[in-house]
Amino acid sequence: MPSDPVRITRRDFIKRAGVTLTWLALPAFPIPDWPCGKQVLDPPPTQFGRIATWWRQAVHTEARQESERIAWFTRDEIIPLYATVMGKAPWPNNPVWYQTEGGFIHSGYVQPVENSPSSEVITEVAAPGFWAQVCVPIAQARWKPDSAYVRYKLYYGTVYRVIGAVQDEAGEWWYQLQDGVTYAPGPYVPTWSVRRILPEEMTPISPGHPDKWIEIRLATQTLTCFEGETTVFRTGISSGAGGTTPRGEHRVLYKRHTRRMTGGGEDDYYDLPGISFPVYFTRNAVAIHGTYWHNDFVRPHSHGCINVTNQAAQWVFRWVEPLALYEEYEKKAKLEEGTRVVVV
Repeated sequence: MPSDPVRITRRDFIKRAGVTLTWLALPAFPIPDWPCGKQVLDPPPTQFGRIATWWRQAVHTEARQESERIAWFTRDEIIPLYATVMGKAPWPNNPVWYQTEGGFIHSGYVQPVENSPSSEVITEVAAPGFWAQVCVPIAQARWKPDSAYVRYKLYYGTVYRVIGAVQDEAGEWWYQLQDGVTYAPGPYVPTWSVRRILPEEMTPISPGHPDKWIEIRLATQTLTCFEGETTVFRTGISSGAGGTTPRGEHRVLYKRHTRRMTGGGEDDYYDLPGISFPVYFTRNAVAIHGTYWHNDFVRPHSHGCINVTNQAAQWVFRWVEPLALYEEYEKKAKLEEGTRVVVV
């Protein structure tokens, strides 16, 4: 194990994102008095946020779009989050803003992230490997551990199968990834940049319950899991833009621990490694899955899939039938075995 496994992490992280550890000691920026009344502060979802879009995001003096813009941030910059504020929604249904250094930024394109480097190093990885999740804002993947070229940026919360471990000449350990980014043995990431997902984190929820079903309401952008008539889970979603999510009654056909998704056209091409816990319910691969390219689960964004948070995706994956073994990349449902999915 490296004697200082996070030394490079912090230096690279600070250089890349402009994050300094002194932020943690800074007092929260005081909330001003708005004409619309007193605002309520809640804790932030995480310590940091990553700008998740190519569009610049503004920091405002108040939690509303009409207020003065005092700073701009661009894609992959990391900012501190001090509090969650209910302000004025710049578009319908999302009034959530984050208090950051100097002001307020709307939550819609800020991915909540942590910088929690893993101290665990598994030097001998038994086949078929283990599942791992990125635990820092951005993990840099290289084709070779000693390469200066970063092949992929892998984002917080994304999931991959680790299939091996190697030590470089400097004594640092690297994991080799496969599922989630490539079909064959793929790139390497520093071991501190991902955490092992334990088998107990993937234990099925209510296995074998006879009447599980999911209701997806496009009008309210919500997903609700039922056992009979009892609600057991509910979360916000982003469905397909332009009505591309198919309405009707479906069933879960198969599910995967992770998936690299690509598609779109010249104007909307996407290549998204490590999408967490996709649950597919149509034959043209519409799925419920984790999301890291926006944080706006109140309105349509996708090409047809149901975007949810990574945490919600993991819960749904564990709950729906068929049940998947930890080692399996994909689990297919038998006829009428998959959980019902009703889209209205």
